Amino acid sequence: MAILALPPLIRPRLALKQVIGSVTEAQSAVTSQKLDTRKFILVMASCVTLNLLAIAGINILMTQDAFTLQQLKSQRNTAMDKKDAILNQVNQMNSPSNLARVAQDMGMVPAAKIKYLNYSQITNAVKP
Repeated sequence: MAILALPPLIRPRLALKQVIGSVTEAQSAVTSQKLDTRKFILVMASCVTLNLLAIAGINILMTQDAFTLQQLKSQRNTAMDKKDAILNQVNQMNSPSNLARVAQDMGMVPAAKIKYLNYSQITNAVKP
């Protein structure tokens, strides 16, 4: 019982040691909490950075695909224009006036009278 009842001189020292001990424990808890917060912020910042880099990479790939697609569309349009030009030349060469001119240049003459064949009047005709 004598230990529990300390003299008045020792009591303030004991109280001071208890206060210092609790302050040290609180400071270590706060430091530990700050350290955990810093780690969390560092992890979150690195996750955000990695996500931004991934998005930038995807954007670069999409841009490259867009350029390739634009180039292919340009080549397709050029090929379609060439095809249309060739078809126009063929249509001009196959026009009736052009065919008549080419035939006359080859020495052909237009028929004076048009005659039609009638298979029913032909006796030697072989019917399929």
